[in-house]
Amino acid sequence: LEPFYEHAETIAGVQGEDGADPFASPRRRGYAMGPGVPMYCGLVASEGARKLGYHPFPLPSAVNSRPYRGRPACVDCGFCSGYGCPNNSKGSPAVTFLRDALLTGRCQLRYNAPVARLLSSGRRVTGVEYIDPSGRRHQASADVVILAASPIEDARLCLLSDPGGGGLGNSSGLVGRNLMFHYQVLAAGIFPQRLHGHRGRSVTHGMTDFRGVPGDAARPLGGIIEFGAANEAIFEAKTYALLLNQRGHALKRLMRESPLRDHLMALTMQCEDAPQLTNRVDLDPAVRDVYGLPVPRITYTNHAFELSAREFYAPKLIDLLGAAGAQFAFIAPPDTPSQSRHIMGTLRMGDDARSSVCDASGKFHDMENLYCADGALFPTSSGYNPTLTIQALALRVAAGIVAANAPERALRE
Repeated sequence: LEPFYEHAETIAGVQGEDGADPFASPRRRGYAMGPGVPMYCGLVASEGARKLGYHPFPLPSAVNSRPYRGRPACVDCGFCSGYGCPNNSKGSPAVTFLRDALLTGRCQLRYNAPVARLLSSGRRVTGVEYIDPSGRRHQASADVVILAASPIEDARLCLLSDPGGGGLGNSSGLVGRNLMFHYQVLAAGIFPQRLHGHRGRSVTHGMTDFRGVPGDAARPLGGIIEFGAANEAIFEAKTYALLLNQRGHALKRLMRESPLRDHLMALTMQCEDAPQLTNRVDLDPAVRDVYGLPVPRITYTNHAFELSAREFYAPKLIDLLGAAGAQFAFIAPPDTPSQSRHIMGTLRMGDDARSSVCDASGKFHDMENLYCADGALFPTSSGYNPTLTIQALALRVAAGIVAANAPERALRE
């Protein structure tokens, strides 16, 4: 995957510091640009981490630290997470991959057009049936169909496309199973000084010391640690107004003093979820969407694997906050169900058609021309944010369709 990671970083525009993470895998080429302005809260947390012998570094992110590919540099407005970027410096697919595709003139985007089912004949998918904004159904034929609707909707489409059956491409019985998120462990600290968490990108620093080593009981598999803050003034105002029932001058005073946003630091561990057959997506037997189609039903519970990682690393997160200067610190309630929005699994890839849905190229074992190109392919969740891996996988799947025996060649051509 390494060349596809590199290609994805080049298209999206990833900033980072070469060699800053001592635990990182080797790479052939440096980041597209150097790190941008560090957030003060990230520097404070990094200082505390170093006191304990950890290895903090500027986290790579797809946000321009300088003008890049026609997009400006980040102005550190503080709304990276959960909001659209006001000047397109964030390397979102809409202004990078999708924009590049549309500008070729060889790509058509049919928006507000949800797919209702895949059309198939034997081992081939012949096209899709979709619904236009007025509710009318249309069909589009295709030589190759690629699912990239997120793991939950991918599985739902396979199940919707085989009424009364076990699901399209589901001879293994694994379509929809092994659903994974990231079991986020959140530690929060209250600091005497203002941390200015609303100024800058969502996260500028972190560390991978808690990712762990397989088989080492002293370093169990956890996940990457992000150094962040309560950086959304809108969220802070809603909290005071709705939870504390503050209005008028009292609300303004709280916003100015900002005990929540400006004095709080958060350390988030993206804890690896263990894949489980019982964590799954299927079709709800009673609930329908606005088009009359069964909605996806989620069945999910945490495994002892990630729960034990939380128990092991939570005290270490508290110690880190103390070393950074926090007056008070606490671990947030368990992240169940997960709030990460990191969705993986349901169409896992593998060599054996009996224990996986897709092969190493992303093609369904059971179908001749149906592929998956998103996080549904993940056989496990790892302990890192999945976006770049999803992009690298999607590029590899597409390159394999173009040049089946040498997918790397498609990158060069």
